[in-house]
Amino acid sequence: MRVAIKGVSAPEPIRPAASPPIVDNPFAPEIFATGFTGLANLNGVIVLTLESARCDHTRQPPGVDRVVVGRIALTSAAAQELVAGLNQFLEQQGLSPSKAMAAGATFQ
Repeated sequence: MRVAIKGVSAPEPIRPAASPPIVDNPFAPEIFATGFTGLANLNGVIVLTLESARCDHTRQPPGVDRVVVGRIALTSAAAQELVAGLNQFLEQQGLSPSKAMAAGATFQ
């Protein structure tokens, strides 16, 4: 048995919504990091751990410690956008990540 339904149009394709405008917050916390400690993938959430070199003057002679100063947790899509944007920015600044890797730069 065949049934024909007339007047039913195909559904409209789903389009991504436009990004809402950004609201700048001059009081947002700012993290200064001198290093990058590591990465983790926690069920699709990419976590970057940041460190900073801190001098400990309670010891003789004073020593430098690597102290965790923050973590950034991103969805995998946001992490990919961060990598692409950061690579593009570094290329524009003459700090090519691909050239640094070709010269032997590594993650420690």
